[in-house]
Amino acid sequence: MKKILLGTTAMIALGTMTTETLAADKIALKLGGFHRHYVGLTDSDEVASTSSDAARDKSISQFANTEIYFTGSTTLDNGITVAVRTELEVDSASTDNTDRNFITISSDAMGALTIGSAQPFGEGNFVRAPMAGNFDWSDLTPWVGSATSGTTSTSAFSFSANLVEDTGTDDARIKYQSPSFNGFTVGGDYTWASNAGEAHNARRVTGDMNEAFSVGAAYSGAFSGADVAADVTYYSRQGAGTTSSDGWDQLHVGLSVGMSGFTVAGGYTDFSDNDGGSSEDDGEGWELGVGYETGPYSLSAAYMTSSNKGTAATAGDNEDEAWQIVATYDLGAGVALTATYFDIEADGEGAGNTTKRDGSGLIAGIEVGF
Repeated sequence: MKKILLGTTAMIALGTMTTETLAADKIALKLGGFHRHYVGLTDSDEVASTSSDAARDKSISQFANTEIYFTGSTTLDNGITVAVRTELEVDSASTDNTDRNFITISSDAMGALTIGSAQPFGEGNFVRAPMAGNFDWSDLTPWVGSATSGTTSTSAFSFSANLVEDTGTDDARIKYQSPSFNGFTVGGDYTWASNAGEAHNARRVTGDMNEAFSVGAAYSGAFSGADVAADVTYYSRQGAGTTSSDGWDQLHVGLSVGMSGFTVAGGYTDFSDNDGGSSEDDGEGWELGVGYETGPYSLSAAYMTSSNKGTAATAGDNEDEAWQIVATYDLGAGVALTATYFDIEADGEGAGNTTKRDGSGLIAGIEVGF
């Protein structure tokens, strides 16, 4: 009899919870996104005298970045909020233009749990140098043509060391972020297939997946009229298979202080190779910048430098440097004008300066958010 009563009580409780849950409104999707169009006047150079200029003959370039968002949320009667977000890359040439696509379950007491193709916790947790524009360091390299390594063929200009390794893949993952406790938050994420061909499909079918995870803590608060933010974040990615050369670990710390419209912020990253192959990614990098906002104007100036060991059998290190100055003017109604002046330099490992290349330029554009 006791078991029957307990079972009946459980059924009544389940029925009540279901009724309360269904009482909430269904999610109604909203449309959002942005159009960003830029024109750049740039110049590139390299030391190698035998290099071909065939792929570096254009000093004026145009670039567009357009995304469409579908977002929506509902709050259940028990106080839990369920939100969805799907992002479409309009300008991508890929056959699969879906970018991020995830569900977040959250409440003030439990924090936020995300499942789906989403930004890694580690990337979102970083405290970075202020940038008034939308070009990160690696986003600047495609503007300056190609560079070579002392051969007659050309290849895309890119940083060999960069500030941080690529944590920006939007692969299928589970992510958690705690509620704020007096300004402190902690969290982490795990993915079974970092940089997989199909980011939404992380099923372990071959055993050669690039597992990755990140964990970290952050603080955001105010001291004596100053806004302070800081992070400590650890990210690890395992190489796929026994012969892979794409695994690494990295530790990032960042600090930001803002007052009266000014913000001074920067970060330091230490990264190390964990794949045991011929490529040694051991190195470090840091960035520092200052930003200022007043009314519709946003200004920033930032600098970064980094280095790593590169190929184990080659002498010397890969060394990168870059700086950028950005001005943005908000016209209102989601429309803004922006201009970025930058200078970047990459000095590859090896004897002499045959792998050294640099570029600079001015990029101006209009950005429309909706």
